[in-house]
Amino acid sequence: MQKRVLTRENAVFLLLIFILGFLVYQQYTFTLFKEQTNTNLIVLQDNFNKQLEASNTNLNNKINTLNEETVKSDEKILRVVSQLEKTSSTQIEELSSQLKDVQIKSQDFSAIIENVVPAVVGVSTPQSLGSGATITEDGFIITNYHVIDKDKDNVQVFTSGDNVYDAVLVGFNQPLDVAILKIDASGLDYLEFADTSDIKVGDKVIAVGNPYGLSFSVTEGIISAVNREGANGYEVYAQTDVPINPGNSGGPLINLDSKIVGINNFKVGNAEGLGFALQADTAKKSAFDIIEKHNATP
Repeated sequence: MQKRVLTRENAVFLLLIFILGFLVYQQYTFTLFKEQTNTNLIVLQDNFNKQLEASNTNLNNKINTLNEETVKSDEKILRVVSQLEKTSSTQIEELSSQLKDVQIKSQDFSAIIENVVPAVVGVSTPQSLGSGATITEDGFIITNYHVIDKDKDNVQVFTSGDNVYDAVLVGFNQPLDVAILKIDASGLDYLEFADTSDIKVGDKVIAVGNPYGLSFSVTEGIISAVNREGANGYEVYAQTDVPINPGNSGGPLINLDSKIVGINNFKVGNAEGLGFALQADTAKKSAFDIIEKHNATP
């Protein structure tokens, strides 16, 4: 058998074949590695994006929750502040009321008198003199009808501030002896009516008026009885020991709250301490019925 001899050319050829194969294998291996790496990178990117999205969602949820809690906390703080303001306002009002009561007791009704007198008026005609009370800021005044019935078209009203007004009679209730006058003025001091159900025997009261022409005199007394019958047959009068003299008629009987408890009307003969005032609820209804009818008239 003839022995084959590996020639140099064959060896070089085989070496080239081996190197080429190795290079092809390396290229194939690198391609596979690259593809696998890209796949892994895509998977990692997807996972990262999902985790980032989840983290963002969670963070946003926490931020929203924190914002809601902050809003609730702010609302709660505002409610507390509002409650404190209301409480403080109520306490201030209560203290003011208590201070006013102390002033009334310590100054012998001077605090009430200072508040009341600007709303009390004198009512005069050429034939008579009486008193009245301003009951609205735009100049409606309540008085007794008998004060002006003899000269209805020539009525004047004068105030503690020395103002004098011509007054017009807008209506009256003769059985109750109530008349309503109107003056051309606005922004006036006025008095409110008390609730008759709150009036009790023994309550302290003040009468303000013009007895015998002594302008804006003040007398003090108490409520002696309620629901007394008058000459008209109506049980709507409060009895008082406050002196009611000529010139007091039509003036207000005032309680410690500076409210009208009655409109001074008459006394029994020459007896002292037997005065009668039309009770607040009846006087108020009669007065504002007249005012409402007047305002409704074209």
